[in-house]
Amino acid sequence: MTCQFCGRTRCVHLDPEDDQYVAPVEAKLATQPATEEVARQPLSGSALFQLVGLRDLECQICRYCAPVGPYQAALRFQHGMRHVKAGQAVAVRRGLPAGAVRFEIA
Repeated sequence: MTCQFCGRTRCVHLDPEDDQYVAPVEAKLATQPATEEVARQPLSGSALFQLVGLRDLECQICRYCAPVGPYQAALRFQHGMRHVKAGQAVAVRRGLPAGAVRFEIA
């Protein structure tokens, strides 16, 4: 709110107890539209698994976390094939060594 005397938002004429006084932060919050947090959808063509932390791999579609260990690659393959069969992901083998599979979101 601007002062009726000098036209500034903060001045010596405005008093916090006055009806005309509005703190600049409150005024800014009152004029800004409310922002709703939108759940981020994974983009088509991006990797199915993303690195979380230092070694954990998390599925971007259902948030399944493949546990770290000797069977992580097998669990990731098995889980990725579930999404391929459901039509949510694509298995890409081109340009990779024999036996390796990369999963991308369809």
